Order: sequence, then structure tokens, then C-alpha cells
Amino acid sequence: MTEADKEDELHRLTFYVQRNIRYHMRRAAFFTRWSRLSSFVGVFFGSAAAITFLSSVSGSHPLLPVLLAGVVALASAVELVVGVSQRAWLHNDLRRRFLDIDEKMQVNRKMPMKGINELWACVRRIETDEPPTMEALELMVRNEVIISMYNYEERSEHYIPLPWWQKLTAHWVHWDVSQASPAPAQKHQCA
Repeated sequence: MTEADKEDELHRLTFYVQRNIRYHMRRAAFFTRWSRLSSFVGVFFGSAAAITFLSSVSGSHPLLPVLLAGVVALASAVELVVGVSQRAWLHNDLRRRFLDIDEKMQVNRKMPMKGINELWACVRRIETDEPPTMEALELMVRNEVIISMYNYEERSEHYIPLPWWQKLTAHWVHWDVSQASPAPAQKHQCA
């Protein structure tokens, strides 16, 4: 294997690890925010003081306290069934494991091919613990890594734009982005 082949493989590994770090960081942040919102809804709207206050304010809407109790029940059920806190923890752990690989690459930039292969083996072990990937979100973080690693000309060759609705719902919907391909990107997209 030539030195250029080794550099290409190290670059491929670096890109992959950087993409996964960003992906799991975003997923962990999403689930952490969701968990905090569920906790807030449960604590605030579940408290007797809030229900009493809202009952007195909603004189013309006597069903408001019942509706809010339903919202609390729904938020608690989603928290319990989806396991939002556990998902946040899982994605934080996966991100940390990819950061460990990144650290090993940063410490030894002239790594032999054997070391690169060992790191790929570590990546494969991490992948066994990963939940299914949200494809649109993965494409979004791929674009972020492209922006961070390449100059403008290279970015515009590889950047794959996504419609706004896919970006907005990337954490909830498994969008099929398999047909997405690089398009002439606007400067504001990949600058």
C-alpha cells in the first residue's frame, strides 16, 4: 500500500469519525431538550398550584384543566415509552466513543496502516451499539463536515442540499435521501 493510499484511508476514517461525532452530538442534544420539555410539562402542568391557577383564569373554559392533565399524561407516556433520557445518554456515550477514536488519530497523524485498521475495527464495534440512523440528519452533518474540512471549490462538488422540511423534521422522520446527490450549491449553503 502506498503512502497516498494510507493518507486516503486516514482521511476517510477522519471524515467518518467527524460525521459520527456531530451526528451523535445532535441526537443527544435533541433527546436532552425533549426530556427537559417533558419534565417541565409534567412538573408545571401537573402541579396542583398550576391547575388551580388555570382553573380560576379559565372561567369560560372549564375543560382547560382536564386538557392540561391530558397533556401531562401524554408527555409522561412519551417519555416512558420512547425512553428519551436513555436515548440521550446512549448518543452521548456513542459520541464519546467516537471522540476517543478521534483523539487517537490526532495524537498519531503518521499512523501506520495497521493502526488505521485497528481504529476501523473500533468503529465497527461502536456501530453495533448504534440505533437506526436518521438519514436526513446524517446527510446534514455530512454537509457540516464537508464545510469544515474542504475549501469552497471542493465543498460545492460534494455538498448535498436538503429541502427545509427535511431539515426541520430530520430527528423525527426517516427520510429516504438515497437519491440525493450533489447539486450546484449556492454560496450561502456551503460557504
